[in-house]
Amino acid sequence: MRLFRTIARAQGGRVFANMGATFGINDELAAQVVRYLLPPIVKSITRQTESSSGLLQFLEFLGARRFDRYMEDPIIFGHPQVASQGRAILAALFPRQPQIRTIIANRAKVLPVTPELLEMIFPYVAVLALGAIEQKTRQPLGGILQQLAKERLDPQGLNNPYVALARELRRRKLAVGARSGSKRAGALSGVFGALFARGESRPAA
Repeated sequence: MRLFRTIARAQGGRVFANMGATFGINDELAAQVVRYLLPPIVKSITRQTESSSGLLQFLEFLGARRFDRYMEDPIIFGHPQVASQGRAILAALFPRQPQIRTIIANRAKVLPVTPELLEMIFPYVAVLALGAIEQKTRQPLGGILQQLAKERLDPQGLNNPYVALARELRRRKLAVGARSGSKRAGALSGVFGALFARGESRPAA
C-alpha cells in the first residue's frame, strides 16, 4: 500500500533501521512488523471515514497535533511521549481493548517477534501511520478547503486544513445526512482511500 511506502521513506529512508536498533531487531524484520501492523490501522480509518460523522471526527483528531513531524525524527522510538500519543491513536481506532490484543496475538503467530515486543512497537506504527497520512493529505485537503471556504479562509486555516475542514463541514451541516454532505464526504474519504490503495496487503485482523 502507498502508506507503507511513504513510511519506508521516512527519516531519510532509515526508519526501519532506527526502529530495529531501538527494539533489538534488524531493519528487515522491523519493516515486516510495520507491514503486518498497518492493515488493521488502515481498515479502522477506512471504516471511520466512510461516514460523514466519522470523517469529521477523524479530521479533528488529525488536526489536534502534528504527527507528520515524527516522520523525520530518528529518535522517536522508545520515547515515552511518542508512545503515549501512539496509544491514544490506537485507543481511538480500536475502542475495545480486546481488539488490540487480538491483532497482536495474530501477528505474533506469523512473525518471529514476541507479543510483548509487538505491543511495544504498535503505538509507534500508529504514530508513523498518521504522520504518513498527514504528509500525503495536507495539500490535497487544503485544496478542497480553499474550494469550500473561499473568502472565509484564513492563513491559519490552511496551516491546519483538518480542523478548518471539519469546521466548514459542520457549518454547512454536511454531517447530518444531507445529499450534498454525502457527496462531499465521499470526495474527502477518497483522498484517504487513494493513500490506502491495495498493493502489499496483509490480513487485517
